[in-house]
Amino acid sequence: MLCRLLILDDHLMLNQGLERLLNEQPDLQVLGQFGAGSELLAWLTQAGPAPADILLLDLHLPPPDGLTLLPQLRQQWPSLQVLVFSTDATPELMGRLAAAGASGFVSKAANADQLLLAIRAIYAGETAFPAYAAPAPNTKQVPRLSPREKEIVGLVRLGLTTSQIADKLSISELTVSTHRRNVMHKLELHNVAALVRFAHEKGL
Repeated sequence: MLCRLLILDDHLMLNQGLERLLNEQPDLQVLGQFGAGSELLAWLTQAGPAPADILLLDLHLPPPDGLTLLPQLRQQWPSLQVLVFSTDATPELMGRLAAAGASGFVSKAANADQLLLAIRAIYAGETAFPAYAAPAPNTKQVPRLSPREKEIVGLVRLGLTTSQIADKLSISELTVSTHRRNVMHKLELHNVAALVRFAHEKGL
């Protein structure tokens, strides 16, 4: 079964070169390439809930940038795995990307074989971060949160009130408060400001 790919990078020549490389592989198929996040979001909205398997995402984009897009993509299209393909490559960044939901990272300085290996690893259900990056220490708290808890933390980060979150998620205010209290207990946070700071650091 073909691995269906999308490319988001604002360098047209790079996109075209990547598309040719990937489409030459018998197990890979590029469905679309995009130069801006807004173009990708419009395409995904029209395409449905499971439009592709893996997105190759650059971080340096016209607003919204890749790091801003990443949690939104993972929330709205959870089946779409994200492989970040960028020039930045620090351990701190790897932690932020993993916390925001990325499945891997490949530097633009990597060779074609490294990129193909990462794509196939992610398609097989694995992660593909550089060995030196060690994102796990920065992300060990995130897996302790349920999808609903992560969703509520993300909305708290955006500044929504308990009532607004309840309306948005079609749940009661008591349920929102209970989830928030449980999250703060799990993460050993003592106030909402600390929760917002945590959400920002983890890209929730």
